[in-house]
Amino acid sequence: MKKHFLIFTLSLLFFSLAQGKVRLPAMMGDHMVLQQNSSVKLWGWADGKKVTVTTSWNNRTYKVTPDKDGAWLVKVDTPAGSYTPYSITISDGTRTTLSDILIGEVWICSGQSNMEMTMKGNMGQPIDHSLETLLNAGNYRDRIRFITVPRTKGVKERADFEGAKWEVSSPETTMDCSAAGYFFAKQLTETLHLPVGLVINSWGGSRIEAWMTEETLASVEGANIEAAKNPKLDTNSRLQCLYNIMLLPVKNYTARGFLWYQGESNIFNYQLYAPMMTAMVQLWRNVWEAPDMPFYYVQIAPHKYGNSRNINSALLQEAQMKALKTIPNSGMIPTIDVGDEFCIHPPQKNVVGLRLANLALTKTYGLHKLPSTGPMMTKVEYSGNKAIVTLDNAPYGLAPGNCELEGFEIAGADKKFYPAKARIAGRTRNVEVWSDQVTQPVAVRYAFRNYVDHITLRNTLGIAAFPFRTDTWDDVK
Repeated sequence: MKKHFLIFTLSLLFFSLAQGKVRLPAMMGDHMVLQQNSSVKLWGWADGKKVTVTTSWNNRTYKVTPDKDGAWLVKVDTPAGSYTPYSITISDGTRTTLSDILIGEVWICSGQSNMEMTMKGNMGQPIDHSLETLLNAGNYRDRIRFITVPRTKGVKERADFEGAKWEVSSPETTMDCSAAGYFFAKQLTETLHLPVGLVINSWGGSRIEAWMTEETLASVEGANIEAAKNPKLDTNSRLQCLYNIMLLPVKNYTARGFLWYQGESNIFNYQLYAPMMTAMVQLWRNVWEAPDMPFYYVQIAPHKYGNSRNINSALLQEAQMKALKTIPNSGMIPTIDVGDEFCIHPPQKNVVGLRLANLALTKTYGLHKLPSTGPMMTKVEYSGNKAIVTLDNAPYGLAPGNCELEGFEIAGADKKFYPAKARIAGRTRNVEVWSDQVTQPVAVRYAFRNYVDHITLRNTLGIAAFPFRTDTWDDVK
């Protein structure tokens, strides 16, 4: 009898080991934030014939059968967000429980080094207001959570990653969080009173081509596919590499929208940037199965880029502006007033995060009566020796009044630009621009160089006006 019992016990043990424990991706773990009021995806791998998923917020159980490779995916319904911690139990015979899960708002943060730059700053490159923000980060432990996708040396498609997990906001963990992302989340949770989850997948120096597929880039007229996939290029610059290793592992994670801070590495091919970003956004929305997912991005900040008087970065900024017309449900924030001539990583990530949060709050979350972004030039008229520029996104007026504005240039038919005087015309959204050296102006530029100092034009909410030009003379510096 004892012999039969021992055989039976060993059989059960062997069956349990053979069945194995369900394996979950790094994106699914304790402390994660799930998108509220949604049907979110949960996924993983299992050896068993069936996986059951039970969510504590509604005590509902979902069942799914893994495919021939053991992969499974199930959609679960989430309630309205709150600071209440929940749990999820997943079993294929062996139970795994994920705990301290919050329901709130999730945003995907991508781009290059200015999105990647953490709250502790870089060597010789600080972050404004970081110390007080870090010291107070523990107050947001139930409000801000984040996970940072790690870099890898491989370039082939991957479905998962190692070495990272969901972090709870604290002074120690937040030091390694994207500064722009954290300041965004901080303002969002303070306004919405909901938890915010950040999925940070950015890589310094990356080109936009690395974040899309070859098929997507091929749809862009004029794109050089062979040059973009040159194996001599670094991983962060080569076509499709970051799409494979950074984006694919998080593609199943349901989110509200995308935040994008990139462009510095594409100044060399600015002519293609707007159609490339448009194609990339379409790709990402297809991958997330969310055709209208918000896409909000940062206009690159001023920097000398070799010569402050050149206009190569201004041309990229202009391309980013053009993309607003071809990317539905998108928005852009200005940084023309927070750049640094000698450092490509400006310290005012708090301003970037605040403006991104304001953009999301006004365009996605329905906060009314506030301008979503900074003033943009809408038209120019000429009267005598003056150019009258009209701007929008300033419902309560422009600032500063009663003083001369810097950064304006004006030109006549000879295409020679001269520094101009400029003032806001009374209580209007118009700026009058003139120069004694130009009697009949035909073109106006504002902050349209790699770096221009003392930029102050803004709306009364403090959001800077975007740089602009009224001409199309790319070869005129």
